[in-house]
Amino acid sequence: LSATAVSWWAFAALGAGALGCVLGGLAAQRNGSARVALLQLSTSGLCCVAAPWALMAPLPVFLAWLLLWGVTVAGDSPQFSALTAVNAPREAVGSVLTLSNSIGFALSAVSIELFVRLAQTVPLAQLLPWLAVGPVLGLLAMRPLLARRSAR
Repeated sequence: LSATAVSWWAFAALGAGALGCVLGGLAAQRNGSARVALLQLSTSGLCCVAAPWALMAPLPVFLAWLLLWGVTVAGDSPQFSALTAVNAPREAVGSVLTLSNSIGFALSAVSIELFVRLAQTVPLAQLLPWLAVGPVLGLLAMRPLLARRSAR
Protein backbone atom coordinates (compact mmCIF):
# COMPACT_ATOMS: atom_id res chain seq x y z
CA LEU A 1 0.00 0.00 0.00
CA SER A 2 1.06 3.59 -0.49
CA ALA A 3 1.92 5.68 2.55
CA THR A 4 -1.39 7.54 2.16
CA ALA A 5 -3.37 4.29 1.99
CA VAL A 6 -1.58 2.97 5.08
CA SER A 7 -2.53 6.15 6.94
CA TRP A 8 -6.17 5.83 5.89
CA TRP A 9 -6.36 2.17 6.87
CA ALA A 10 -4.74 2.91 10.23
CA PHE A 11 -7.33 5.64 10.75
CA ALA A 12 -10.10 3.22 9.75
CA ALA A 13 -8.87 0.55 12.17
CA LEU A 14 -8.68 3.03 15.03
CA GLY A 15 -12.02 4.56 14.09
CA ALA A 16 -13.57 1.10 14.01
CA GLY A 17 -13.09 1.09 17.78
CA ALA A 18 -15.75 3.81 18.04
CA LEU A 19 -18.09 1.59 16.05
CA GLY A 20 -17.31 -1.28 18.43
CA CYS A 21 -18.20 0.92 21.40
CA VAL A 22 -21.51 2.05 19.88
CA LEU A 23 -22.55 -1.38 18.62
CA GLY A 24 -21.43 -2.95 21.90
CA GLY A 25 -23.59 -0.51 23.83
CA LEU A 26 -26.60 -1.31 21.69
CA ALA A 27 -25.99 -5.05 22.01
CA ALA A 28 -25.55 -4.72 25.79
CA GLN A 29 -29.06 -3.31 26.10
CA ARG A 30 -30.36 -6.63 24.80
CA ASN A 31 -27.77 -9.14 25.95
CA GLY A 32 -26.07 -7.53 28.93
CA SER A 33 -22.62 -6.02 29.25
CA ALA A 34 -21.00 -9.23 30.49
CA ARG A 35 -21.95 -11.19 27.37
CA VAL A 36 -20.95 -8.36 25.04
CA ALA A 37 -17.61 -7.91 26.82
CA LEU A 38 -17.05 -11.67 26.62
CA LEU A 39 -17.69 -11.70 22.87
CA GLN A 40 -15.55 -8.65 22.15
CA LEU A 41 -12.70 -9.76 24.40
CA SER A 42 -12.74 -13.27 22.90
CA THR A 43 -12.76 -11.91 19.36
CA SER A 44 -9.95 -9.48 20.12
CA GLY A 45 -7.89 -12.31 21.62
CA LEU A 46 -8.53 -14.48 18.57
CA CYS A 47 -7.39 -11.61 16.35
CA CYS A 48 -4.11 -11.57 18.28
CA VAL A 49 -3.65 -15.29 17.82
CA ALA A 50 -4.58 -15.04 14.12
CA ALA A 51 -2.05 -12.26 13.48
CA PRO A 52 0.66 -14.44 11.91
CA TRP A 53 -1.82 -15.71 9.31
CA ALA A 54 -3.53 -12.35 8.81
CA LEU A 55 -0.19 -10.67 8.13
CA MET A 56 0.42 -13.15 5.30
CA ALA A 57 -3.16 -13.18 3.98
CA PRO A 58 -4.36 -11.53 0.77
CA LEU A 59 -4.89 -7.80 1.23
CA PRO A 60 -8.73 -7.92 1.53
CA VAL A 61 -8.51 -10.60 4.24
CA PHE A 62 -5.81 -8.66 6.08
CA LEU A 63 -7.85 -5.45 5.98
CA ALA A 64 -11.00 -7.24 7.20
CA TRP A 65 -8.96 -8.71 10.08
CA LEU A 66 -7.57 -5.27 10.87
CA LEU A 67 -11.05 -3.71 11.01
CA LEU A 68 -12.46 -6.57 13.09
CA TRP A 69 -9.62 -6.20 15.56
CA GLY A 70 -10.19 -2.45 15.65
CA VAL A 71 -13.88 -2.94 16.47
CA THR A 72 -13.29 -5.46 19.23
CA VAL A 73 -10.09 -4.23 20.86
CA ALA A 74 -11.76 -0.99 21.97
CA GLY A 75 -15.38 -2.13 22.21
CA ASP A 76 -15.02 -4.09 25.43
CA SER A 77 -13.75 -1.15 27.50
CA PRO A 78 -17.09 0.63 27.97
CA GLN A 79 -18.66 -2.71 28.85
CA PHE A 80 -16.12 -3.21 31.62
CA SER A 81 -16.83 0.30 32.90
CA ALA A 82 -20.55 -0.46 32.92
CA LEU A 83 -19.96 -3.75 34.74
CA THR A 84 -17.73 -2.00 37.26
CA ALA A 85 -20.37 0.67 37.90
CA VAL A 86 -23.12 -1.91 38.38
CA ASN A 87 -21.09 -4.19 40.66
CA ALA A 88 -19.29 -1.59 42.80
CA PRO A 89 -20.73 -0.48 46.13
CA ARG A 90 -23.06 2.41 45.37
CA GLU A 91 -21.19 4.88 47.57
CA ALA A 92 -17.86 4.05 45.92
CA VAL A 93 -18.79 3.85 42.22
CA GLY A 94 -16.81 6.95 41.23
CA SER A 95 -13.72 5.87 43.14
CA VAL A 96 -13.87 2.31 41.83
CA LEU A 97 -14.27 3.53 38.24
CA THR A 98 -11.35 5.93 38.69
CA LEU A 99 -9.18 3.16 40.14
CA SER A 100 -10.06 0.58 37.49
CA ASN A 101 -9.55 3.05 34.63
CA SER A 102 -6.23 4.16 36.11
CA ILE A 103 -5.06 0.56 36.34
CA GLY A 104 -6.19 -0.05 32.77
CA PHE A 105 -4.35 2.99 31.44
CA ALA A 106 -1.21 2.08 33.40
CA LEU A 107 -1.24 -1.46 32.02
CA SER A 108 -1.81 -0.08 28.52
CA ALA A 109 1.07 2.39 28.82
CA VAL A 110 3.49 -0.29 30.03
CA SER A 111 2.29 -2.76 27.39
CA ILE A 112 2.65 -0.23 24.58
CA GLU A 113 6.15 0.75 25.70
CA LEU A 114 7.22 -2.88 25.98
CA PHE A 115 5.61 -3.74 22.63
CA VAL A 116 7.31 -0.85 20.82
CA ARG A 117 10.71 -1.85 22.19
CA LEU A 118 10.24 -5.52 21.34
CA ALA A 119 8.89 -4.71 17.85
CA GLN A 120 12.30 -3.27 17.00
CA THR A 121 13.87 -6.72 17.23
CA VAL A 122 11.04 -9.28 17.12
CA PRO A 123 8.96 -9.85 13.96
CA LEU A 124 5.32 -8.80 14.32
CA ALA A 125 4.10 -12.29 13.44
CA GLN A 126 5.90 -13.59 16.53
CA LEU A 127 5.04 -10.64 18.78
CA LEU A 128 1.36 -9.96 18.11
CA PRO A 129 0.04 -13.33 19.36
CA TRP A 130 1.47 -12.54 22.80
CA LEU A 131 -1.06 -9.72 23.07
CA ALA A 132 -3.68 -12.46 23.54
CA VAL A 133 -2.41 -12.90 27.11
CA GLY A 134 -4.43 -9.81 28.14
CA PRO A 135 -7.75 -11.07 26.77
CA VAL A 136 -7.14 -14.53 28.22
CA LEU A 137 -6.54 -13.05 31.68
CA GLY A 138 -9.61 -10.85 31.25
CA LEU A 139 -11.76 -13.84 30.31
CA LEU A 140 -10.49 -15.79 33.31
CA ALA A 141 -11.28 -12.84 35.58
CA MET A 142 -14.81 -12.66 34.13
CA ARG A 143 -15.67 -16.28 34.96
CA PRO A 144 -17.31 -15.55 38.34
CA LEU A 145 -19.32 -12.69 36.85
CA LEU A 146 -20.52 -14.81 33.93
CA ALA A 147 -21.42 -17.69 36.27
CA ARG A 148 -23.46 -15.30 38.40
CA ARG A 149 -25.18 -13.81 35.34
CA SER A 150 -26.07 -17.20 33.84
CA ALA A 151 -27.52 -18.37 37.15
CA ARG A 152 -30.15 -15.63 36.95
